[in-house]
Amino acid sequence: MSSVLLAEDEFLIRAVLVDALGDVGVECIEAATGREALDVVEGDKPLAAIIVDLGLPDMSGEKVIEAAARHRPGVPIIRCSGATAPSSLSAGIKTHSFPKPYSASELSNFVVSLIRKGP
Repeated sequence: MSSVLLAEDEFLIRAVLVDALGDVGVECIEAATGREALDVVEGDKPLAAIIVDLGLPDMSGEKVIEAAARHRPGVPIIRCSGATAPSSLSAGIKTHSFPKPYSASELSNFVVSLIRKGP
C-alpha cells in the first residue's frame, strides 16, 4: 500500500480525505501542522505523494513544499488552496495545484493517477 502525507489543519477535511484515500488503497500519514509535516518529510518513511494545504496554522504550506522538494525529489507534491494569490515558491519546484473546495474522491483519484504514473 502506498503512503501519502496529508498536511491539512482542518480536522473534518482531513478525516474525509483519509477515508477517500483509503477507499482507493492509499494509506495516509496525517499532519495537522507544518511542523508535523516537516517531521514526516524529513523522516525516512517512504512517500508516494505529498498533499499540502497552504493555510497551515504554524507556517505557510509553501515552506513545507520547499522542504519536500529538497528532501523528497521526484515525489509528486499537490498544493491545495482556496486562495488565488500567486505562488512564492522557488523557481524549479514542480507542484500540482488542486483548488479548494474540491471533491475528496476527485483528489483521491488524482493522487492515484500520479502514483501510478511514477517519477
